[in-house]
Amino acid sequence: MSADVVFTREKGVGGLKRLPLPKARRAFVALFAAFAAGLCALPSFSSGYVMTLAVEVMIAGVFASGINLLTGYTGLVSLGQAMFLGFGGYGIAIGTALLGWPLWVSAPVTLVVVAVMAAAIGAICTRTRGVEFLLITLAFSQMFYGAMIKLRWTNGSDGMTGIPRPDLSWLGASADNPTVFYYYVLAVAVLALLILWRIVTSPFGSVLVGIRENERRMMSMGYAVANYKIGSFALAAMICAVAGILQAQYTYFINPDAMSWQMSGEGVLMVIIGGANVILGPFVGAAVFVVVKQALSMITEEYNLFFGIFFMLVVAFFRGGVLGAITTLIGKRQ
Repeated sequence: MSADVVFTREKGVGGLKRLPLPKARRAFVALFAAFAAGLCALPSFSSGYVMTLAVEVMIAGVFASGINLLTGYTGLVSLGQAMFLGFGGYGIAIGTALLGWPLWVSAPVTLVVVAVMAAAIGAICTRTRGVEFLLITLAFSQMFYGAMIKLRWTNGSDGMTGIPRPDLSWLGASADNPTVFYYYVLAVAVLALLILWRIVTSPFGSVLVGIRENERRMMSMGYAVANYKIGSFALAAMICAVAGILQAQYTYFINPDAMSWQMSGEGVLMVIIGGANVILGPFVGAAVFVVVKQALSMITEEYNLFFGIFFMLVVAFFRGGVLGAITTLIGKRQ
């Protein structure tokens, strides 16, 4: 399986077609440019409330992108990715608040530790597949969730506060300023997207898609499928940890709720709503999820009920998610 192709949905169902990389690159560049330009200009014409929502969407989008790499591209549905979201937040909190390390040391150390832990956990979890994989990732997540509640040095269920934002004084700016922090999160989100794009269009990414489509065939072709799955698991965990770091810096706070199975479930919903195995799908899904849920919560206390109805409508009428349905429609017109 060569690296000169990527895969896209065809006819809004499970069928896939190969898309030459130059065309895929042009489509991605166009969408990415529109996405980045719109977000760069947002602070100039929006209110503080809109910027707050945008920050939440971008952080959620990074988290969902990690899930998308594992679920959308590798075909492994997990309910434990919030575990790594929590590891990112707690890692940065422990490094800065307890150990007194500067942020530029704490962040990379946290990501390295998360990668090692994810590889170890992934080596166990990826021995299973389907429902068994989903349940074992959920079990690991709940195990660490319970541990963080009990640990006294992380303040148990009360969590940790005082998590610093990056020192941007060398740029003559302060990350405590909402606009400056917005652009900081935007820069990290854009970098995460570019890294993901490079991963999924590489030979490694092509093998992941092959594993999703027919794991046994990939094994018969001589690929070390187990190693690729562990690699995907670790990379997805690191992306989720980046979202955890951003979330902790955004709220100056982290507690065990960040590692709950509900958080993992919300991430999976974002991927489904936006479109799995589409690079920008998780960000579209995160935007829809955050905005619709926020709007419903302002209308009724039973917003979860109505959001559930909304989600069912999206699944019923938008095959492949919102972005997947749009790309399918464009493909039919062409």
